[in-house]
Amino acid sequence: MHKLAENGLKLFIKQDFYEAHEYFEHAWRETQDDSREFYRVLIHLCGGFFRLTQGRADAAVKFFNRARYWLDSFPSPYMGIDTAGLQEQVDSLLNINESKTPTDTLQAYFPPIRNLLLERSI
Repeated sequence: MHKLAENGLKLFIKQDFYEAHEYFEHAWRETQDDSREFYRVLIHLCGGFFRLTQGRADAAVKFFNRARYWLDSFPSPYMGIDTAGLQEQVDSLLNINESKTPTDTLQAYFPPIRNLLLERSI
């Protein structure tokens, strides 16, 4: 994993979504192999959770839908991350949002995603 992406994971786990996004975006720009698109997944996860912190669930869903779309192309695990578990968590977020659940409830879905990323030793 690109060093910038490793830094992004650390920030994501601390719920510093905006800064994590910046690191993932830089890693995405500097990478030419298949991992590039995985960084895009992480960028969109950050965007989704950042929008949730703003109380903008509809905008968050757009980010989570994009992340979910790109996740389909990766095996599990990928770069030490349980992508199948990540897909399930993003699906849960998207399904619960269909019922117009309050944003603070959606934010409760962050810990399982964080835990999946923590499985990777960073």
